[in-house]
Amino acid sequence: MATTRRGFLTAALGAAASLPLLPRFAFARAALAGARRDRLLVLVDLAGGNDGLNMVVPFADPLYQKARTALRIGRDGVLPLADGIGLRRELAPLHTRFEAGELAIVQGVGYPGPDRSHFRSTDIWHTASLAPVAPTTGWIARLGERSDLALPGRIPLVVTAGGNVPLACVGARGPAPQFERVEELDVAMGPGAGGDARARELAALAEGADGSATLRLLRETARATHRQMAQMEQAVAASRVSGDYPKAPVGAALRLAAQLLSGGLELSACYVRQEGYDTHAYQADLHALLLRDLGAALGAFWNDIVAAGAADRVVVMVWSEFGRRVQENGSKGTDHGAAAPVLLLGQSLRGGLHGAAPRLDALDDGDLRFTTDFRSVYATLLDDWFEAPSTELLGAPFAKLPLIRRSA
Repeated sequence: MATTRRGFLTAALGAAASLPLLPRFAFARAALAGARRDRLLVLVDLAGGNDGLNMVVPFADPLYQKARTALRIGRDGVLPLADGIGLRRELAPLHTRFEAGELAIVQGVGYPGPDRSHFRSTDIWHTASLAPVAPTTGWIARLGERSDLALPGRIPLVVTAGGNVPLACVGARGPAPQFERVEELDVAMGPGAGGDARARELAALAEGADGSATLRLLRETARATHRQMAQMEQAVAASRVSGDYPKAPVGAALRLAAQLLSGGLELSACYVRQEGYDTHAYQADLHALLLRDLGAALGAFWNDIVAAGAADRVVVMVWSEFGRRVQENGSKGTDHGAAAPVLLLGQSLRGGLHGAAPRLDALDDGDLRFTTDFRSVYATLLDDWFEAPSTELLGAPFAKLPLIRRSA
């Protein structure tokens, strides 16, 4: 269901009203200077658990061939990355970027004691925490709420996807603005615009200047939300993007992200979600379709970023909450697993394969053993891309990876 401007405002006000109930990360509240405001991270969430073995494929490994009798991808189904390893042909636009040195593939990404629950593993990735009770703020939202990024009139973080606002994008001051289609920004606000009485009542709080501290907070939130919506409308109106995106939701979401960026909106992060990767049965055709849409959408997005002259200040990160089991199941699918590759796209990256590929002859209860902690990827992006202190934002130090070129 489309979110109207009034609905967007209602949600923002509801979040503001609940703020006193939100616990805060002490290390996320410090007013630390220096983070780069000229850099953007686009997070592409492959929701459901992407089969990394059938994305970055060890096609020449006899153990892979034995485990995937129905689902294995042969040499003719991949584009070469290294000896015996290939990228699915459906991701051909990304392979072009790999050959140009603009695609980095981090192999075997996961975390200690992997959890096969979608909800639990997603919370772990979103909060960057293995604590038994997940924090209430997300790792990228903590970055966006830094005092040097959350400046008056600036929108640090936007979600261009449907469904619930992802926990990664919920900060101590509430959730990031979210919308799925351009039409959701362009809604008449005068008489007859629609919306229920409660929405009109909340929107009215944006007017006036008196009242309790709670009312003042709600009014300021309403004003800020109107400003944000106006900024996004202006960016979309000023943007120039191609028409080469697939009609799938991931194409629409990345096209919208490209419109915001090419239209001049100064963001730090944009969150995109592609659903459908929980491929327990008849995986072959569905996974191929998902990857084809993903490759086409990212290819079109990157072309628009290059055309906008912004390719040196954008990095795209493609990830999933876990991988799939090595052994295919009896339904021609794969069940919940553990480690999987993370893909990063950008002109400022050191392209190529990074980290050690998990060994198929050294499984952990049938799952790939992770070789790179996902928080090392986060720490690298925070420290080397945004020049923000990862230890404070993640709550602990993590080893970094040689992903970002020092000249970037």
